[in-house]
Amino acid sequence: MAQLTHTPVMTVLQSLEQMSQTKEERLRALARERAVWDYNTDIITAREEGREEGREEGIQAMRSLLRTLIEARFGQPLPDWVLSRLRAATPEQLQQWGISLTQAQRLEDIFEG
Repeated sequence: MAQLTHTPVMTVLQSLEQMSQTKEERLRALARERAVWDYNTDIITAREEGREEGREEGIQAMRSLLRTLIEARFGQPLPDWVLSRLRAATPEQLQQWGISLTQAQRLEDIFEG
């Protein structure tokens, strides 16, 4: 006999199989389904958390690199207003300031515009 692969037929066959089980078998099947669901949910959550953690690490690395480059160009220690701006910056701002740094004549030139 040919293997059945049509999704609606497979769904009906699975339903019939579940209905023919004893109460104990149905509970075990339900427990297995729930375990699979929980496992998949945990995997998805871990991936999302990993992505967010990686994003934050990337932003911190951008901040650190830009600070190092500014210090190399204009000396240390940087004024508090610069450190404050770097801490609060978005990734887009950090990128723009990095570009501005290449042509800045003064520290203030980096953050203008």
